[in-house]
Amino acid sequence: MRNERPATIAASTAHVLAWIAFLWLAFWPYAYQGVSATPVQVDELGNPVGEIEAEIVRESASLVEVNGVGVLIPLFIPAAVTGLTLMMPLAWRNGGVRRTILFWMLTTALLGFCVLGYLSFGLMYAPAAVALAVATVLQSLGRHRRT
Repeated sequence: MRNERPATIAASTAHVLAWIAFLWLAFWPYAYQGVSATPVQVDELGNPVGEIEAEIVRESASLVEVNGVGVLIPLFIPAAVTGLTLMMPLAWRNGGVRRTILFWMLTTALLGFCVLGYLSFGLMYAPAAVALAVATVLQSLGRHRRT
């Protein structure tokens, strides 16, 4: 049990970081920024016709406001993965090799999620993925030291 403590701390850190990224991405009011402008009517030469009052409005919204609540599902996946790895040492005390393999599979899944979502929101989950990788390495090393 003593050898599992650093891995559990690192998995807990990964879980907290995943929840922070989830809440930040879902509800940060500046996740989407845009500009809307009122069109101005012009003649054939490009000169404005009538009133020249183009109104430019800067807009910002959260991901939930822009995409709806359906965006919470892909944002929740990393929190669920880190939650599973956090619960494994508590629920599966004598997992041995099977638990280590499951740790590696979940860590690979989270790293893959970060790579696939790199250009959108995957980068926000990178700290959680790194912490989970550390937890996995610590769990693997702790298992090999005991045997």
